[in-house]
Amino acid sequence: MKFALNKKITLFTMAYLLFYGADASARYAAIVIDADSGRVVHEVESNQRWYPASLTKVMTIYMTFAALEAGRLQLHEQLTVSAHAARQPSSRLGLRRGQTISVEQAIMAVTTRSANDAAVLLAERLGGTESDFASMMTQQAHGMGMYNSSFQNASGLPDEGQISSARDLALLSAALIRDFPQYYRYFSATEFAYKGRVLPNTNKILKTYPDADGLKTGFTCGSGYNLIASAKRDGRRLIGVLLGAHSSGERFHQMGNLLDLGFEKSQAGVFGMPVEQLTNSNFAPPPFQLSSNRCAGSAEQMGADSGSGKAEAIEINPGSSGRSAERHAAKTRNHRSHASADNWAVMLGDHSRRTDANVDLKQARYALGSAAKGGEPHIVRLRMKGRQFWRAEWTALDQDQARTFCKKLRSKGRECTLLPG
Repeated sequence: MKFALNKKITLFTMAYLLFYGADASARYAAIVIDADSGRVVHEVESNQRWYPASLTKVMTIYMTFAALEAGRLQLHEQLTVSAHAARQPSSRLGLRRGQTISVEQAIMAVTTRSANDAAVLLAERLGGTESDFASMMTQQAHGMGMYNSSFQNASGLPDEGQISSARDLALLSAALIRDFPQYYRYFSATEFAYKGRVLPNTNKILKTYPDADGLKTGFTCGSGYNLIASAKRDGRRLIGVLLGAHSSGERFHQMGNLLDLGFEKSQAGVFGMPVEQLTNSNFAPPPFQLSSNRCAGSAEQMGADSGSGKAEAIEINPGSSGRSAERHAAKTRNHRSHASADNWAVMLGDHSRRTDANVDLKQARYALGSAAKGGEPHIVRLRMKGRQFWRAEWTALDQDQARTFCKKLRSKGRECTLLPG
C-alpha cells in the first residue's frame, strides 16, 4: 500500500518537474512572523510544500516537551538505545545498541547536534515505534493547523511523504516557544557536553546574528539548506523560516537579511494577516532543490531530473535602509555584547525537591573552588500544570566565566549547560 502510494507520488513529482523545469529547483520559500501576535511580517511562497529535512526535529522535540509537561516523561529518565536508533545515518551522536542515555541528553543531542539517533530514541519512547510516532506527529501537526505537513519519520531523513511548508514551520516554532518557554533554552544552548567531549551547536545563526537565540537547521539534497531562527530585539520576538538555500553560508546570511527586513517592517507597524489565515491553496509537490553533482543520485531516487538544478542565489533585500541596516546590526552587536556580558548562566539541573537542588549547588560550589566567587547561585522554582520543580543554576556570569565554570565542573564529572544572555 505504502509502495503504491510512493509510486504515485513519484510519478506526480516527475510530471510536475517536467512541466515546470528549472524554475522548481531555483525557488526558495520564506516567512517572518511576529511571535507574540502571530501576524505575518514578510513571506515568499510560504505555502509551497517543501521537504523539511531536520526541521522535522522541531516537531519531535515539541512532542517531547509536551510529554515532559504532562508528566509522561522525566528529564533524568534513562532510555535504552534500540538497534533501529543505532542504525540511523549522520548526523548522529554515535549511540550504540543497548547503551543508555538520559532524556535530557537526547534532547540536547537533537537541539544542538541534530542527532538522528537521539531523535529516533525519543520517538520510540513516546510512540512505541518511529512509524507510530510519525503518525502521532502528523496528527499533532494537523491539530495545530499545519495542513501542509505530513511526517514519515522523526528525524527528517529523505522520504517523499515527509513534507511541510514555511508557514507550517513558523506556526510550529511559535507554538513551541509559547507553550514551553521553560524548555526553549535547549535551543539556545551553544554547546553540548557528552562523554568528555564538548560539542558546539551546529546552528551558526547563534553566532552570526546578534539577536538570535535559537532554533534549528536542516539539510537534505531534496530540501536544500533550511533554517528556522528566532530573534528578539527591543522586546519584540520574530520567527523566520528559510527553505531551499543552496549552501550553508547562504542560509545564514540570507536569514540575517530576512530578520533585518522583518524588524524594519515590524518597527514601522507593517503587519499582514495572522499566519493561521494564510491560504493553503498550493498543492504542488515539493521541488527537489539540489539535483546536480553529489545530489544527482538522490534526485533520481526521488523522481527528479538530475541535470536540471540551477543554483540561483537567493537575494533578500534587508530593507530600504541599505547600509543603515548594517550599521544597526553592528550597533546591536555592540549593545548586546555589553548588555549581556554579565548575563550568561550555567544550568546545573532540575530537581523534584528543593533540598536536592540545594545539594546540587553545594556540590557545584565545592567543585568550583575559588571560581565559585563569581556570579550568583540560584534556585528557581518552576511550575508546570500543577507540578513544581526546582532548577539549580549559576547566573550573572560573563561568557568567559561561564565557559570556565562548565569546563571545571565537567572535569569533576558534573554535567552543566551553558545558556547565553
